[in-house]
Amino acid sequence: MADDIAADDEPLLNRAQIAQIFNVSENTIDKWRSKGMPVEVEGGNGVAYGFLFSVCKAWFEETQARAAAEKRAADDFVAQQRMNFLGLDKQDQKAGLSPAQMRELAQAELVWMQAAERRGALVQVDEMIELLDLVFTEIRAGLDGLPDWLEREFGLSGEDVERSVVYNDGVLRSIKAAIEAAALSERPEVVDPLDRGLL
Repeated sequence: MADDIAADDEPLLNRAQIAQIFNVSENTIDKWRSKGMPVEVEGGNGVAYGFLFSVCKAWFEETQARAAAEKRAADDFVAQQRMNFLGLDKQDQKAGLSPAQMRELAQAELVWMQAAERRGALVQVDEMIELLDLVFTEIRAGLDGLPDWLEREFGLSGEDVERSVVYNDGVLRSIKAAIEAAALSERPEVVDPLDRGLL
């Protein structure tokens, strides 16, 4: 009942007055009116528009709440689609970051990687592949020639030379397995050729 009396006692405000309360321009009030803000007296032909503040305030708060809910829903949709696109899940620490935060994180990671590269703590993948290729070519050449060298230097029998070939093949297989395991982020199983009965 008190609310009814308060509503009855509330003065009718013109466009300038309601704009002043909301701290906006009269043009903004016109835009709000076109979007559904309630008008008590329709203006025109010399008649001023009339507004009740309590009614306009309720409309404004409802509109703001609806806009905020729509923005949250859109932001959630964008975040979900971004996670899907980047292959992230909700547990991933980067999943909740905004695009600006993701950009800042990427820039920080780039600066860190450049500094690590200058210190020699980080190398380019293609450079590492080239180096490993060179190293393993030398290892294979050395192991392939080792049985002949052992035969010449120590007068090994054909059976002893064959055993050294088997041993060298085991070393190469172990190296290959370690590389493959590292590429798959698995811990390689260390196998000693002596345990295999290769020597």
